[in-house]
Amino acid sequence: MEGCHCIVESFQLTNELLIKYQYISDFFIALAYFSIPLELIYFAKKSSSFPYRWVLIQFSAFIVLCGTTHLINLWTFTMHTKTVDIIMTVAKVTTAVVSCATALTLIHIIPDLLGVKTRELFLKKKADELDREMGLVRTQEETGRHVRMLIHEIRSTLDSHTILKTTLVGLGRTLGLEECALWMPSRSGSSLELTHTLRHPTPAGSSVQINLPVVNQVFSTNRAIIVPHTSPLARIRTVQGRHVPLDVAAVRIPLLHLSNFQPELSAKSYGIMVLILPSDSARKWLAHELELIEVIADQVAVALSHAAILEESMRARDLLTEQNVALDLALREAEMADNRATTDSSASAAKVHNADP
Repeated sequence: MEGCHCIVESFQLTNELLIKYQYISDFFIALAYFSIPLELIYFAKKSSSFPYRWVLIQFSAFIVLCGTTHLINLWTFTMHTKTVDIIMTVAKVTTAVVSCATALTLIHIIPDLLGVKTRELFLKKKADELDREMGLVRTQEETGRHVRMLIHEIRSTLDSHTILKTTLVGLGRTLGLEECALWMPSRSGSSLELTHTLRHPTPAGSSVQINLPVVNQVFSTNRAIIVPHTSPLARIRTVQGRHVPLDVAAVRIPLLHLSNFQPELSAKSYGIMVLILPSDSARKWLAHELELIEVIADQVAVALSHAAILEESMRARDLLTEQNVALDLALREAEMADNRATTDSSASAAKVHNADP
């Protein structure tokens, strides 16, 4: 009998401990349930653009009722009257009604919420695209400003070597090039010679035949085109280490050859400008960059034509000066010869006169 009495007492102590923990848990659950609606109300007041504020009200009512049931449940752990049971029943029924209404509401608004999320993602994507486009516009404006400055520098000089060097340096700075080079026609016109480079010394004797398919392809259009990185035109330097394919663009530069100020049209009428993007970046040639290259090539052609006209006029002036000097010298010699002839004739006449008796 004593053993049974100990077991009963142990069981009663365990039940009292469980009831105590449930009591404390219900208290904190009720406290949390009453605080959550306050947070939802704060969110609804701060987020005036939220389209489902009435749903927050339903959630708040549901949570308050849940907290109320847990709070009323605190009185059921001790002896209580039937009134407490009635209040508890009403609270649970009300909570059930509000819970079901909230659940049904969610069924209807979840598609709308998903639509809002979809629209949000769509707008975010459009905003990102707009940011990229604005960045591209700013880059184009900055590049355009550099190009205008470069064109001004090109047009302000009449020395062909300075024009070409200024072009390479300006394009390298504006477009962030790894290399930029110029292939100009040889004297015979059968090949193109590498005459100018931006960063690497010009290899001696570098030339390509003018009848190569890639050369004819560049010569056949006034547009800047992409050429293979294995093309002879792109072999400006020796690539050391791991080979990385280069993105290479090429454009023709019309050259004006003058003879007595008359243009000569021949295979020697074009040079080629080759532009290489950095090999350590993922950049590709953009359409507006190729258009800028075409504009620069046209401006270089105009500047070179002006320089050619100036050189031709200077050669003509030098030739005319030499001819004038030679003519003056011939006139002086003729005058001196005429004077000598006159003097000799006068002397001969005087001798004849003196010889007569």
